[in-house]
Amino acid sequence: MSERGDGDDTNQPTVDTVEIAREEAQRTIDSQIQTLNDIDNKAARILRVNLVLLGIILTGISIALNARPSQASPASVLVDFVNGYTIAGIVLLLGSTAVAAVTYTASDLRTGMSGKDLRAMLDGDYTDRQNLEGLVESYSHWIEHNFRTNARNAPLGTLTLLLLLYAMTALALGTVHAAIGHVGWTLLGVSFVLNVVLTWYTRFHRQVRRVLRLRE
Repeated sequence: MSERGDGDDTNQPTVDTVEIAREEAQRTIDSQIQTLNDIDNKAARILRVNLVLLGIILTGISIALNARPSQASPASVLVDFVNGYTIAGIVLLLGSTAVAAVTYTASDLRTGMSGKDLRAMLDGDYTDRQNLEGLVESYSHWIEHNFRTNARNAPLGTLTLLLLLYAMTALALGTVHAAIGHVGWTLLGVSFVLNVVLTWYTRFHRQVRRVLRLRE
């Protein structure tokens, strides 16, 4: 907990004002915790979806290999399914999985007083007012730390979702290519525009700018 003042009451806020500040700070901390929990939960759900999709892809490849004609080689079967789009889709899916795992494990919140802080408060020769002011000052540091943590995690969570969307688009294009032998420019253009629009509406660029500003 932060150091407290020397007890001089001159020009200091009343205890009521400090108590109000403490209550508001606690609500801010609770909101920050909820925000990060939401990001972590979304990352965990996307991680599970990615693992399921990877399992489906591997199962599909296995079934295709087992069902091939006796005279066909595994390579000849795979060449019908493996193309630049499907490879890109699998790579993007693996990237989404990796970012989701990082997002889920990168949380570093300050949620309140430590045991050391509590012992210092109880054992120290401080008045109730000094303890309260020290607590409010500590809240200010915790809020700043949590803000930075949430600012870093928000773009990671968004990137996890975007990579999944890009992967699904690439896999869909790869399926079309495997079925008819090519992907038309119209379909490519529509897919590209849709992904750009979705990326814009996630405000990923703003989240990245906020992180960069924090590093300045």
